Amino acid sequence: MKKLIYERDVAADTDRVGVRLYQVDHGFVAERFLVQYDQMTLVQILPVASRNDFEGFARADPHHAVMRPVYQEVRTIVWKNEDGVGITAELDPWI
Repeated sequence: MKKLIYERDVAADTDRVGVRLYQVDHGFVAERFLVQYDQMTLVQILPVASRNDFEGFARADPHHAVMRPVYQEVRTIVWKNEDGVGITAELDPWI
């Protein structure tokens, strides 16, 4: 079973691009979606198995510049430190 725990999209020229983050039994699944000006929608699904996988996925996004705050919010949700405090900008080289 999957539970939607985060969703956000931003404008990218004439399109909308965003991420949905689901909590699943084995961790998290991220869905990156692009809604084009003609309403055609494309979805990529990434089981979030490791931070390196997620970082590669985020860096490969052609809309990374506008998606940067969205990806940071996902990082904060998925990779909290042991005190339960989210990752800070000082610790994250991709901000």
